[in-house]
Amino acid sequence: MLTLPEASKPLSLLALGLTLSSAPWAVAIALPVLIGAAGTIHYASPQRLTGVLVVAMADVKKTYLEAVENGALCASDAHIAEVFSNLQLEVSTIRQASLLSCLSHYAMLCDVLKGRTFTILRCIHEVHELGTHIEILKESQLHEIASRRFATQTALSPTSVVGF
Repeated sequence: MLTLPEASKPLSLLALGLTLSSAPWAVAIALPVLIGAAGTIHYASPQRLTGVLVVAMADVKKTYLEAVENGALCASDAHIAEVFSNLQLEVSTIRQASLLSCLSHYAMLCDVLKGRTFTILRCIHEVHELGTHIEILKESQLHEIASRRFATQTALSPTSVVGF
């Protein structure tokens, strides 16, 4: 009589030590881990971060132009203009590289492995820092104007009493 060697072996799930009762736990653990990893990869992808960088630069450009129109920035603030133009060039370079790398999955993977994400995050930080600096200049100018207006109003007021 012929014997089949496979018939004498247990099922493959049982041979691996996995029982049917432990399989749902493995899925319950693996699924959130995979979803979390996919979310992290998406969040840190140079493609998404480049979009964030472009939007941040557009906001800073708007703030910069408002500050120039309001007189908070003038020709004497050449340092800010230089930093702004350097950041515009850097953002343009990053955007161009991002558009070129989105053409292939291998190039996008190489960007991630080369640490391009950190370069983009650094540039986003610099753009936000410049925007904050310009906002501070605008607010200090508004404060100066308001304090001058208040000083002239109190100096011209006939009811101003000394000692209060």
